[in-house]
Amino acid sequence: MSDEADPILEAVEALIALGHTVVPDEDFEHWQVDGGEWITLGDLLALALRQGLMDGPGRIQ
Repeated sequence: MSDEADPILEAVEALIALGHTVVPDEDFEHWQVDGGEWITLGDLLALALRQGLMDGPGRIQ
C-alpha cells in the first residue's frame, strides 16, 4: 500500500469541506460540482488548486 495521498480524493474532500456538492459519474472519470457541467479529473484538480484547497506540483523548470 502506498503512503502517498490520492490527489483526486484530496480534491473531492477539500471541495466538499468548502461546501460544494461533488458527484462522480459511475466510472469516476467525470465529476459534477454543484450541479454544473460534467468535468474531467484534471479539471476537478485544477478547480481545487485554483481555489487554494490543494498544493500545486511546484514550479516547472
